Amino acid sequence: MAYLGTVLRWELYNADLDPSVGREQGGERRPVLIVSNDGFNRVFDVVTVVPLTKTANKTRKVYPFEVVLPAAAAGNPLESIVMPQQIRTVSKSRLMTRLGLLNSLAIRREIEDRLLDHLGISLDGDE
Repeated sequence: MAYLGTVLRWELYNADLDPSVGREQGGERRPVLIVSNDGFNRVFDVVTVVPLTKTANKTRKVYPFEVVLPAAAAGNPLESIVMPQQIRTVSKSRLMTRLGLLNSLAIRREIEDRLLDHLGISLDGDE
């Protein structure tokens, strides 16, 4: 069942990202972090998200363009990896359960930096 409340930037939700294609992150209960701004989120019926994947029982490394999110930092039960390279815009109807809010300004800034790097956006004019 879709979440019906207000959706805010930096909130974490379980989302239904199926069907997925190729190497897209999918799953019927994938945690996603809202990264679109609140003005956009209020007006449109879509939100921009970055998916997470848990670190437990995985042998994969954390890449320099990813961010480790400690357990409980945003309502996530497990330590997770935020994957800015998987950014996507989804219908709010895909959002199922609100898990929490990412309050850490340092982690927010790290995610923003990785998103800008991924998108090739430089704010200081340096390439």
